[in-house]
Amino acid sequence: MELQTIDLGGVSGGGGGTVLRLDGEGLIDMQWAASMQLAGQMDFVQGVRSDSAIPLARDLNYILQFVREHFRPLKYATVLQSESIPDWSERWEISKITGTGSVQLASQIGREDIVTGDFSRATTTGRVFEIVNGYKYWNRELIRAAVTGINPQTERAMVQAQAAEEFLDALVATGLVGSQYGSGGAKDLGLGLTGLGNDANVVADGLVAGATKASSTTSWTTAVAADFALVLDDLHNGLSAVYNRSKEKHNADTIVMPLDEHNALNRLRPAGYPANVLETFMREWSARIGKPGRIIVWDRFAALGTISAGPRVLYLNASDKNVAAYITGKPYGVDQVREVTRGFEANASLVTGGTRILDSSGMAYQDLAA
Repeated sequence: MELQTIDLGGVSGGGGGTVLRLDGEGLIDMQWAASMQLAGQMDFVQGVRSDSAIPLARDLNYILQFVREHFRPLKYATVLQSESIPDWSERWEISKITGTGSVQLASQIGREDIVTGDFSRATTTGRVFEIVNGYKYWNRELIRAAVTGINPQTERAMVQAQAAEEFLDALVATGLVGSQYGSGGAKDLGLGLTGLGNDANVVADGLVAGATKASSTTSWTTAVAADFALVLDDLHNGLSAVYNRSKEKHNADTIVMPLDEHNALNRLRPAGYPANVLETFMREWSARIGKPGRIIVWDRFAALGTISAGPRVLYLNASDKNVAAYITGKPYGVDQVREVTRGFEANASLVTGGTRILDSSGMAYQDLAA
């Protein structure tokens, strides 16, 4: 996680106390803290010790550094690449130029009749949103840390960082936020967004349909040993959907599936054969596209399918940002620390535009029964 900072100086603001100055690393500026101490300001441990500004800055910096060093992004950052935009943006816009070329025999045309390409431009646009939260430390806690030398607790800061990541994870996956897995109580915050797993422009093949169904069951979780080759065909059909619909432009190098489906592939093997479906497919997939593919387990896809709200599997060329990416104006991080009543508060924010799908032919959905 990267902390983005705004240098607000060490000045008193309306409605609150002093705003602590941040340095270029997103931490409280220790030189500023030293100058405040020399000036006799920020003496929140008055009567206990005289060098209160420096331990205050040090203890608050410990919290900021702890979150930055121990926090880990969720699945969305593993699946998709980030497309950066200025954090002050109100909207994002990406243009795609496509063309149709043709040729003719020179003997069949006149001097003025040479065929030329036909080009068109498609523009995709979306809104940009700022999400904010914060955490507070009471003066008693900071005084105790300054006196004893024991670092303040970090749980409040970490849980707020986790909340921001849960929001982004749901937003990138489905455009919805609320419950952990984006269903069963999830809510649309009025953003009007869809995500990587429910875009209407991406074709969804359901295994219940005869033309696309290979295995003898609509659910991998109920497949038996006799279905080994057929379930393997299901997986290859998903790869072929991307390859064929993109007219051989894209090869799916990433597959996203829920945990139950991944476990089923890992367990399913025919009698007398040591390799399971997963091992066999990974080997064949690598040979097919000329590099190792990757399967990412993401349970937000567990109830996105069209077969009785069952699981959905996503096949994606994730290495090409022209297929899909998530819009980042500002990664989550603290951008203000200020004095409030009886304590200090850190305010954090992130700026995002959600998921951007520019070339839906580089993706395919495969819906299964639960």
